[in-house]
Amino acid sequence: MLLYFIAFAGCISLTFARTTPPDSFCFGASQQIIRTVKFSVSDPNQGWIAQSCSNELAIESLYLTLKLHCTEDEQNRGLVTLNQTCSNQADTPLPPFSLIDKYTDEDISRLHHLEPQELQSGVAFNEVIIPSERLFMLAFKTLDAAYFETEIHELYGFVMYYFWVVVVLIGASVRFLGFCLSVIQSKSQWQPIPGSANPESETSAIKRKGNILTFMHTQIKRYVTVPATFGYIHAQNIWWCTIPTRIQSLTIAAFIIINVVLCSISYRVFKDNQYWPDISTQVWRYLADRTGVISTANLALIWVFGIRNSSLLWLTGWDFATYNNFHRWVARVATVQAVIHSVAYTVLIFGKESFKDGWETYVAYLYMRWFLVGVAATIFMVAICCFSVYGLRRNFYEIFLILHLVLSGLVIVTMFGHVEIFNGEYDGYMWPCVFIWIFDRILRIARILLFNFRFWNTKALVIYDPTSNIIRLIVPYSTSFIKPRPGTFYYITSLSEFKVWESHPFTLGYSTSEREPSQKLHSQSRALSHGTMSPPQQDVLPIDRPTTASSSRSFELQSLLPSSTTVPPQSMVFIIRPYDGFTARLRDAAILHATTLRLLVDGPYGETQPFHKYENVLFVVGGTGIAVPLSYLDALLSPSSNATSLRIVWAVREHKLLTDAIANDFRGALENDNEKFELAAYITQAEEADKDEVEGVRVYHGRPDIREQVEEAARNAGGRSLAVVACGPGPMADQTRRAVVDMLGNGYGKLEYFEESFNW
Repeated sequence: MLLYFIAFAGCISLTFARTTPPDSFCFGASQQIIRTVKFSVSDPNQGWIAQSCSNELAIESLYLTLKLHCTEDEQNRGLVTLNQTCSNQADTPLPPFSLIDKYTDEDISRLHHLEPQELQSGVAFNEVIIPSERLFMLAFKTLDAAYFETEIHELYGFVMYYFWVVVVLIGASVRFLGFCLSVIQSKSQWQPIPGSANPESETSAIKRKGNILTFMHTQIKRYVTVPATFGYIHAQNIWWCTIPTRIQSLTIAAFIIINVVLCSISYRVFKDNQYWPDISTQVWRYLADRTGVISTANLALIWVFGIRNSSLLWLTGWDFATYNNFHRWVARVATVQAVIHSVAYTVLIFGKESFKDGWETYVAYLYMRWFLVGVAATIFMVAICCFSVYGLRRNFYEIFLILHLVLSGLVIVTMFGHVEIFNGEYDGYMWPCVFIWIFDRILRIARILLFNFRFWNTKALVIYDPTSNIIRLIVPYSTSFIKPRPGTFYYITSLSEFKVWESHPFTLGYSTSEREPSQKLHSQSRALSHGTMSPPQQDVLPIDRPTTASSSRSFELQSLLPSSTTVPPQSMVFIIRPYDGFTARLRDAAILHATTLRLLVDGPYGETQPFHKYENVLFVVGGTGIAVPLSYLDALLSPSSNATSLRIVWAVREHKLLTDAIANDFRGALENDNEKFELAAYITQAEEADKDEVEGVRVYHGRPDIREQVEEAARNAGGRSLAVVACGPGPMADQTRRAVVDMLGNGYGKLEYFEESFNW
């Protein structure tokens, strides 16, 4: 793909570099030369329009130049435009072209033929002149090069869009082909031979079985789509940086290389250019314009990849973190280009003058609004990149968010002011950013209203258990037009506190259905356990009759009283570990007793993965990452699921969190003696080692050997499909990814890796 785009850029360059027909710039070149000449009879204060319209020497010189070098059609089209300019701005129409009929060929040959060095000397002439052939061709070539560079700047800007269109189409095609492959595989499922004496040999044979298509698919997963960029680190940060996956890094690298190439080629520079005689000046000018245009073109891509409500997520199946990586890297490239653009123009200002004169010129430019706001736009873009480093995003998200929104808005505003001198020619690059931002906000509002049209009246129950250090946020969804789906997440905003601008994502743990009995929470908050608040005497019974909107609302409000310890029907449960910021405030609000909060709920976002289509599913999770398998539990254990083996490997610090989740969140899944479901819990804190065992759960002490877990799951799956899902701390996810890559290398081609995480 990278070579294709480089070749494509080269073809464009060659196409535009072809010889331009001489009559295309003939009038412009003639006018440019005569406009530059000083005639001694001219008023020193007379502008070029007045000279071109009223000075007889200038007019006759222009007419004669046109007669020698231009076609009649070129002469007529150019003179009509110039005559309109003279009539409108100088109130003097041009004399007829017959003015030069008095000149014979011999007279013309005796006229002064102007050379390039004479034009640059600034000598005043008191006679009719005509340019030499060399001077005319230099002027023609100057206009041709200027036109070419203007066109190629914009064309290379559009190449950025072509690149990402191809990337998205590849992603969509791969998703479609994957779907087709899964359909083919589902029609040719392997069946064990009854009474087989050597199942292990059968497994090995099946593992090796496959056609060229599945082999290629396995190799692509092994070397391209699944691995980390270098080694195995992806989910973990390195210093203040995060490393994308290999396929993401290859895409980003291709984008960077294409930007570097397109900013480095197709510069028509030559000596004695009539605008900038020095070649270095031409290079700086064209580089400044090229980087400025491509940087501006990249702005729309930054906004496309940075919004929540993007159809690209659905089209390609890539998660928000993937597009967030693209968003950040396109922004970094655009910022570097903006800096080069600004530096190049600064060099042009200071290049031919002393520092003092250059500084005076620079200060004079700062009084021009378009220049000042252009400098400000570059500063704002650099500031966005500086304030978007991983450490700030992770530890001070609220500060990052406010700065990000404010500075992004300032970039667009200042960019509109910067390009205003082009009379709207480049406004088309900025308006999409505005429309995309507005469109995303409209869809956010729509999602909020679809969840609850009375958005201000969504009341959630917050329960905090200090022994397990877990918050359960119980949100009713009976008013929602979009029902909860496994694996999705919601943005939660608290209306019960001052910081209503904060919006935080939380992965759905599980949801209760309309006819599901109310579930009593066995884990109590500190106030309940100390007897300062009486627990309810009985659970709320499910309602068998159809639920109306009003009765549903009344039921929810009653069930969400602070004294309630039940999860009522049609509720979403979020399992949250409090840290700082918003989650710490949730903990503090419920630390004494369960409490209700008014929330703004925006969602659902994300995709439900088709885990139910896999015959074997392995979840490797840590801490509150248990929310991911919990959200899929009902679907995977349902009779319609293809899963014949479901195993959860859960690394958990506190024994209390394990018992709490078993009692409250698995909702009896471990009590049904389901042979296909197994939960293996690893208690990682040494002081928790002497706790009681949990019925129905294999409890181990220490950290799980993730490679061993993945290898065992792959070996047990044999040639059948296996989904390995990781959701937990960075090291755990990276170890799981590495183990999956190793198993792909061992020939387990039907193994798929999924990483459920939300990266800022």
